[in-house]
Amino acid sequence: MIRIATAALAALALAGCTDASGDAPVFTPSSLPYPFSSAVAVDGVLYLSGEIGVLDDGRTLAPGGIEPETRQMFKRIGKSLAAHGLGFDDVFKCTVMLADMRDWPAFNAIYAEHFRKGRYPARSAMGVNGLALGARVEMECWAWQGD
Repeated sequence: MIRIATAALAALALAGCTDASGDAPVFTPSSLPYPFSSAVAVDGVLYLSGEIGVLDDGRTLAPGGIEPETRQMFKRIGKSLAAHGLGFDDVFKCTVMLADMRDWPAFNAIYAEHFRKGRYPARSAMGVNGLALGARVEMECWAWQGD
């Protein structure tokens, strides 16, 4: 059974407090030149920051629109998960932000390639008015690390 940290617990962890078990959260610095952590682990849950389809320089989006950006975004998320010994099967929640909801079908097709059918994470999605660097898509994930 998967235990899910509450929003209050996450807020405490991000404020630098300890989680319910008394362990301090673990912050993973971002490899990008921006002021955020790429992930924070609290009480068996890894909270990944939102990823966009940015290339390794952190300033350039994968060229070509929604499909290349989505593939690059998933590549970055996969690397972040792997750095913590996890994979897409460990992801249980995603939040998707699209600059244009007309990109929804193209995004969904690529999304479905990364998760096992019948075991898709819970997901929220929204159209937004602007993403960093003019990106077409951004996604954040929560993954289960276990006890």
